[in-house]
Amino acid sequence: MIQRIQTIFLLIVGLAMLVFLFAPLWQKVDTNSGASYTLTAFYLETVITPEEGVKNEFNPYVVPGILGILSVCVAFIAIGMYKKRMRQIMLSTLNSLLIGTALGLSAYWFTQAEGNILPGIQGTYSYGLFLPVIALVFNSLAVRFIRKDERLVRSMDRLR
Repeated sequence: MIQRIQTIFLLIVGLAMLVFLFAPLWQKVDTNSGASYTLTAFYLETVITPEEGVKNEFNPYVVPGILGILSVCVAFIAIGMYKKRMRQIMLSTLNSLLIGTALGLSAYWFTQAEGNILPGIQGTYSYGLFLPVIALVFNSLAVRFIRKDERLVRSMDRLR
């Protein structure tokens, strides 16, 4: 199982999406007032002043986080299905859909936040936004190598 390259790719997909759940995606800081806004997979963290503390807004920012959790679960389930390659392909394709949707919703939310929160100040993208892209690349590589294994097994079956 672990000696197959697609298992390593699926492990990278799972780990990238796991880090996506806790990493900041977008940040905006007002240097004059000290207010900062950080968008993660689950919430928009707002710090107006350091004395007031942190305020987390969970609506509707939780959807990319839920999709990220599902993606992590699907990636690790697909690793365990190494003997059933067609089911592994199906799960990896579903995982691509989940990752793409999480990425699209995250991009939508930070675009909305960019226009609504402190419009005169430019926000910065954080490393968490690029993790689903990395996961998509490795997921497509895993599907490619799973299909290659399936073709090899079928060609060996024809020779028998």
